[in-house]
Amino acid sequence: MRLLACSNCHTQYEVSQVTGDAIECRCGTAIPNRLETGLEAPIHRCSGCGAQVGAKANSCGYCGSEIIRDLSGPSLICPECFARNQESARYCASCGVGFRPEPIPSQSQEWPCPTCSGLMPVRSIGGIEVNECPQCQGLWVPDKRFDELIARACETAIQFQQKRGWTQSPRCSSSNPSLEKVVYRKCPVCDRPMQRMNFKKRSGVIIDHCYAHGTWLDADELECAAGFILESQRQAQGVAGKFRSQDKAQIRRDAEALARAQRGESLAVYSARDHDSAGGWLGDLLGALLN
Repeated sequence: MRLLACSNCHTQYEVSQVTGDAIECRCGTAIPNRLETGLEAPIHRCSGCGAQVGAKANSCGYCGSEIIRDLSGPSLICPECFARNQESARYCASCGVGFRPEPIPSQSQEWPCPTCSGLMPVRSIGGIEVNECPQCQGLWVPDKRFDELIARACETAIQFQQKRGWTQSPRCSSSNPSLEKVVYRKCPVCDRPMQRMNFKKRSGVIIDHCYAHGTWLDADELECAAGFILESQRQAQGVAGKFRSQDKAQIRRDAEALARAQRGESLAVYSARDHDSAGGWLGDLLGALLN
């Protein structure tokens, strides 16, 4: 991921796929699209929650994240102070600014939610532009970027597991599609009924897909789809583990709590809580992606 920040309003944009010489910020300021050289800056902040850390600290006293000082390999350059950071950082370890890229304005368009009918604002998840419903927390993933979004979710989950030593698998509702009420939702772009698809044919995660315009995910389905892939990989490698069944209503409540946090509370709350709780995996996975 490569970030640029507006010098006027400090809005951040993910520009790894941008080829032009400049982009126009939502405030009207032109931002030069140039590759900055990363600086080896002192570490003053936790890259997981942004809290201050001591000069010799090995972990954050607030959220418990490991303080990584060896930044060899790929790195994320802070768009404000140009310090090098680990690729998965949520905050700059030097100046403490949060990494929250927004979609480039010229690419943004709100669409009506297939479930609630209200307009869905555009936001960036892991550098991928999606529409998120503020009511039901569903996601509209445009065009052919669904597989990329799932790959980002799996990558983020693996990073958390390696970083914090987790051994449990992500939750999955493990539902039986034949027992659920069939509802054909309409594509928010063309208003035609979307096709219901069983993700990977045997996951039990039913997604709604328009071949021309994109894919709709209910509030719990990103986690369940990523969880199915990760568990399949673990089983293929002979690693013990099983899906943790979770009532869909509980997953949806977890997603609503996360959405409230995004609107005003610090995501550090989710990093600091008990990760064996019902919503731990969902909060951390989506919290990292949304940042």
